[in-house]
Amino acid sequence: MLMYLVIYDISSNLLRNRVAEVLKDYGLTRVQLSGFLGQLPRHRLNSLLAELEKLLESSRAAGRKSIQVYPLCRSCFKARVNLGDPPEVREKPITV
Repeated sequence: MLMYLVIYDISSNLLRNRVAEVLKDYGLTRVQLSGFLGQLPRHRLNSLLAELEKLLESSRAAGRKSIQVYPLCRSCFKARVNLGDPPEVREKPITV
């Protein structure tokens, strides 16, 4: 099972909050204000992507609506570099 980093740039507060709730519902952990991280099996990833796409398409909100999903293998995740203060918005620890 791969780790996924999901980041987004969404102008609408309502849509941005809905996206965050969906990501939490799928068990991802907030690591930045607009970034979530977590492990998902392929079928759950496909379901998440479909749900996020539906949210974006159905939103009438003006402004920026962008979501990016990056797969991270175990060794890539372990090689990450954290600079500055640790994330304060993390809801639960991430284990690999």
